[in-house]
Amino acid sequence: MNIKHLLILGIALVAFACKVDKPAMEKGDLDGQVVVSFSEDSFNFGVIDSEEWFEIPISTKKALNSTKSFGVEVIASESSAVEDYHFVMESRTVTITEGTRKAALRIKGLHEAIAPGQLLRLKLQLVNDGQEEVSESIITLQRCCAFDINNFSGYAILTSTWSLEYMNTQSRLVHTHADKDESDVVVIEDMFYENYDIRVKLHTEDRLNPIAELCGPQVLGSTGEAFGTIYGNGKLMVDRPIEMEGLAAAGASYYSTCETFLFIYTGMYVEEVGVVGNFVNILEWISDEEAERIMREGF
Repeated sequence: MNIKHLLILGIALVAFACKVDKPAMEKGDLDGQVVVSFSEDSFNFGVIDSEEWFEIPISTKKALNSTKSFGVEVIASESSAVEDYHFVMESRTVTITEGTRKAALRIKGLHEAIAPGQLLRLKLQLVNDGQEEVSESIITLQRCCAFDINNFSGYAILTSTWSLEYMNTQSRLVHTHADKDESDVVVIEDMFYENYDIRVKLHTEDRLNPIAELCGPQVLGSTGEAFGTIYGNGKLMVDRPIEMEGLAAAGASYYSTCETFLFIYTGMYVEEVGVVGNFVNILEWISDEEAERIMREGF
């Protein structure tokens, strides 16, 4: 074997040895391509002021061996929310520190720029050079208002399918007050009949899902006053909507802290006699001045 052949063989052996000694690189290994992504495909945020920061988590598949920053882009063509008008971002980059695999992008909504009932869409994309699958997430911003039970106290216009069907009027003026023992319960005084108050709970656990419900079965009035005769024990009951064949299905009952109204479905029945039906009730709170005008002039 001549010298030329020996040199070629030596080079081949060295190359083979290097290939064997170097471990195979896994996807997401820091020595290769770092894979970074949003933790969820979508996030929904309720904006109650212009000061609260919302965090959008991002993560890599493995803890990093060195600190690394990733860019964040707003896809304006697929967003209805406008940066610096509807929302602001704390930074256009997110940094994951050495030895960790998680960080968070921070944004906040600008409350006054978001109209009541408006749902704004924001599409974000992570920038990571060389990553084949681009990570995107949809952010929804919705205007909310801080809960204050006192905003549901005072005069309100009650519009109801019950009063339309059984009281020959579509709307009536009622007065409400906050329950003295429970901070999230409103009491509707004489809701349909005198001396029969109805209590409604306003759930506050989820600002984006402001659910309302009656505080259990309650006496709405007497059957004599409602129907002109006594049925069963004489008590007309009200509770959550009743599910039974032949009755229209009822949706969720809810309230609005920004527009100060309550939309509640109710089921009316007489014990040991039968179901009267399900009814829709809407309360819209008004000023004392407007209530005085209604008391003078009517609806």
